[in-house]
Amino acid sequence: MNPWIVYLKFSDGTDKKLELFDTKVYFEGYLKIKRSFFNALGKSIKISKKYFTQNAIEKVLSPEESDWTLNPWMLITVKDNEKKKPFWFFIKREKDLSGVLVAIGPKPFAEYNNNNQSEAKREIKNILNYINSYMNKFNCIVFLPKFLTKLT
Repeated sequence: MNPWIVYLKFSDGTDKKLELFDTKVYFEGYLKIKRSFFNALGKSIKISKKYFTQNAIEKVLSPEESDWTLNPWMLITVKDNEKKKPFWFFIKREKDLSGVLVAIGPKPFAEYNNNNQSEAKREIKNILNYINSYMNKFNCIVFLPKFLTKLT
């Protein structure tokens, strides 16, 4: 299956292309993320110097190469300070302010989670919960679409 492609353009003019892997394969559907997660993430961003947001998502292409850029995306990139392992979570926000986990990355993280569906689902949920519970353990950047003016 083709990956999701997310193009980031940073304020200094540099570009980055990320490949993320559709979570439908892992969960036989998409993982719903409660609104409370995003509320807690907003608080974490306000109180932690290691967490911040950046408007950088310039373009999004689905595995079928359809342009999905004008959707309420959120790309959460997390790096474990101890193990130096990155985790990427590509989330589409819903009208009720919940979200749907659409894709994960990088490739080693996605391949590791492809082995056992129930374990993968549990591990991904744990990491998402740990992001807000153990802020000293991670560095976290929340990338938002370029067309947004600020996170509210």
